[in-house]
Amino acid sequence: MSANAKQSRAAVEQRNVIVPQMRDYDELGMNQEWVPHLMYFHPRNVALKSVTTNEFGLRNTTGSKPGEPTALLVGGSSVFGIGATSDAATIPSLLNATTKFNWHNFGGRAFNSTQEAILVHLSNTKKIDGPIVVMSGANNLTRSLMSGSFSPMYGAFFHQGLFEQQMKSAAVGNRALTRQLVAGLREKFGIGKKSTSQTTSHTSSNRAESYKAMLTVFERDCEYINMLAKHNSTTASFVLQPFAPWINKSLTSQETELFKLLDQEAESFSRILIELADHKAQYSRDVEAICTRAGLKFLDLNIASELQQPEWLFVDRVHLTDAGYSVVAKLLVRDLSL
Repeated sequence: MSANAKQSRAAVEQRNVIVPQMRDYDELGMNQEWVPHLMYFHPRNVALKSVTTNEFGLRNTTGSKPGEPTALLVGGSSVFGIGATSDAATIPSLLNATTKFNWHNFGGRAFNSTQEAILVHLSNTKKIDGPIVVMSGANNLTRSLMSGSFSPMYGAFFHQGLFEQQMKSAAVGNRALTRQLVAGLREKFGIGKKSTSQTTSHTSSNRAESYKAMLTVFERDCEYINMLAKHNSTTASFVLQPFAPWINKSLTSQETELFKLLDQEAESFSRILIELADHKAQYSRDVEAICTRAGLKFLDLNIASELQQPEWLFVDRVHLTDAGYSVVAKLLVRDLSL
């Protein structure tokens, strides 16, 4: 084992002493399933101490109220509840306890806005008579700063390199057969040399192009969410999720130690997360403008004073403790009039 691998493993072990529930989320992540349309999703019928999922891989909520208006909380891993010590400590479960609605957890780990919208679409929820709230934003921006293609139509997603590599590998075995079939057809029907097709590369030449393409995709996804809300005669909101580098917060000793361990575990990715702080102001303005055009109410949790208190709220820069999720749930109720 290399020195870097040893350091990474040691960092994870130290992190797990501070936040032992993260062992369950690590196990969940190692068993993610590749599924149609979404690319990948949480494993089905998981029953771990800190997290359980249903037959579709959606996280279970507590305090469900059948017969009450159905509301959706949509987003990435913070909506899913990475870092919570139980299903009851996730935001949808907390909202079940404090509002009149029956909240469904449509959180997808490492999802972008398109995957979030597709997850809602695939659920085929027949009646949505409560609000639709999307709490997201960090994954879209993070992915636009990473290397790799970013299409104005398809966007980009996490694990994209792995997917493309596997698809290319799968195609290798088919190419020889395809060449034989084409050669046979050309000979049989007297077809001349096959023409070379021209394909358009979606690879961005720089981050500015990736950022612009990301915003184009995000606006499309917001328009879909608002269309769904209008179809169900309800409201839709977008909440820019709390992200530690975007918040003027004095870190607790636990947060300081956890962030340090995170940087040792995944140094390159941590640099990207820290770099996101430089984009916060422009990104927030752009996202708010898009939400206004798309007809979604906009809320930026990163300016909430309640998240700036010297309390242990984060297990890493993106995910929250039980106390952090409790604060966010209360802010959603107050600021979105839930």
